[in-house]
Amino acid sequence: MCGICGIWGEGAPADGDRRLGGMLDAIVHRGPDGEGRLVRPGVALGMRRLAIIDLAGGDQPIHNEDGTIGVVFNGEIYNYRELRSELERAGHRFATRSDTEVLVHGYEEWGDDLMSRLAGMFAFALLDEGAGRVLLARDRFGKKPLYYAQPGGGLVVGSEIKALLAAGVSADLDDDALQAYLALRYVPAPATLFRAVRQLPAGHCMTVDSSGIEIRRWWRLRYAPKSKVTLAEATDEVEGLIRRSVERRMISDVPLGCFLSGGLDSSTILSFMAESSDEPVRTFSIGFDPGWSSDELPAARETADAFGTRHHETRIGAAEFLGLLPDAVWHRDEPLAEPSEIPLLALSRMAREHVTVVLSGEGGDELFGGYPKYRADHLLSRIGAVGRPVAGAARLRRLAAWHRLPRKVRMAVAAVATADPGERWPSWFGADREAGLHDPSGRPLGPLMATLDQGLGPLDRMLALDVESYMVDNLLVRGDKMTMAASIEGRMPLLDHDLAEYVALLPEELKATPRRTKVVVREIAARRLPAHLLDRKKVGFAVPVAPWFRGGLGDAFERLTLGPGARRDPLVAPERTRRALDLHRSGRYDLGKELWSLLTLDVWARIFLDGEDPAGLDLGVHG
Repeated sequence: MCGICGIWGEGAPADGDRRLGGMLDAIVHRGPDGEGRLVRPGVALGMRRLAIIDLAGGDQPIHNEDGTIGVVFNGEIYNYRELRSELERAGHRFATRSDTEVLVHGYEEWGDDLMSRLAGMFAFALLDEGAGRVLLARDRFGKKPLYYAQPGGGLVVGSEIKALLAAGVSADLDDDALQAYLALRYVPAPATLFRAVRQLPAGHCMTVDSSGIEIRRWWRLRYAPKSKVTLAEATDEVEGLIRRSVERRMISDVPLGCFLSGGLDSSTILSFMAESSDEPVRTFSIGFDPGWSSDELPAARETADAFGTRHHETRIGAAEFLGLLPDAVWHRDEPLAEPSEIPLLALSRMAREHVTVVLSGEGGDELFGGYPKYRADHLLSRIGAVGRPVAGAARLRRLAAWHRLPRKVRMAVAAVATADPGERWPSWFGADREAGLHDPSGRPLGPLMATLDQGLGPLDRMLALDVESYMVDNLLVRGDKMTMAASIEGRMPLLDHDLAEYVALLPEELKATPRRTKVVVREIAARRLPAHLLDRKKVGFAVPVAPWFRGGLGDAFERLTLGPGARRDPLVAPERTRRALDLHRSGRYDLGKELWSLLTLDVWARIFLDGEDPAGLDLGVHG
């Protein structure tokens, strides 16, 4: 695990090594254990290392036998032992025990087909001096980030945007990306908020040679054709796939643990870890100070006790939470899409005192159908209300079982049923139109939606959209940036590609129904978790930003964005910000998440556009 960066091409200056040093300094938190460089005429590649496997011999860059192929790599290859054995049988000689070395020998053996043989998370830059080309690739789900820019005819890449800015890439704002952010609260790939900076999308690779730059997709999750299996058969298979995935992700030469919320996904992951470990698993949880609206600690502690873990927990208060905001924005390179990013940063820093690797349950909702909106859409589909939203809402409210549905599902039905059918899925994340925060003619996910298989059922279509945008461009970015800010590696067993490919092809009714979410996961949990832990509601990082913006945080937000100290060039017209704040304060609208988006956008602009020091930003909310 580390951070990588590079400069090359005709536009690469003679001082590429010096500029590379600035890039490496910008991402030192991603790899505090060492630094490596590969410098050739017109090419400079670098990495910062967080040592996980082969602590003594895994320094990068790593080369093939004759030194003509070199690589810098960020991530973990979980099947590297199997690949190494196959490559050794083919005659390749290894000089280290590192998983990184399978990349250079694998490239020699399989060329660009290398990526399809890798099980893991990765972003790498591989220099083939003999062929005069560079291959860059990002893993299937985009767990590890990779950004690029093309200044002056050359190419600059890095694991974080701040590395590119350190190399002199322009920090000018992309206005179209700003509109996407205001609609979705994140920016979908390949765009970023910086006009000159782009993301290499998940499951894509880039080749650079004398003919230019080419980007292509090498993997996509498919939801058809559907498999014909029973619930029992699916449960058996998924349980085995999760077991193998967890076992692979427990390979480490440093201490590892588990982020534990007490919810279904993390508790299930812990059950497999406990089964595979010879000693108690280290678990880590975070809660809020007394008086906050939610607290995961009691549920997490109960689960930890059930599995006899070495449990560690911490609490975060309102003042500490807001004090971490500028630091979290700096680490993400973007505004914080969700308030939960800050507790994740605090949790990661606490865990780093004990371990270097953590497993988490990320991806379970998007793969297995865990959100209330999936149940809502299923209900609409069953009564034939797809495409006729308002009528569908009325018909659902007349159903005898309507009052027995959970409140979150009723709210989700209302939201979907009153949405424009053309923007039905993106509306889950969109800003409230009444607040007028973004251009209503914009459809930032329109291009992605057009590429989805039109033959998919309604649930699979929503899952596919969530996986390819909301999860990849938001949740996984959050997971990477906040854990790496603490120099800790996060691993996600539920996003194993073999597991995901099997689950995607399951019939929709084995994922979510009007009455039940995560059908298969709940069956597995019933086999593995104590009875008293089943069907317990996950509390989550439910940060109470809505009431905060009606109190002290609203006052601080008003001073920051509308007062004398407001930025001279606001990114959102002040009258629109004022309207959103007034509507929220009136109590008629809940625009807490939208106001949070505007607050973190302002903090981001001060840091990245205005050059303010994150350590010097004070929101003026204390206590």
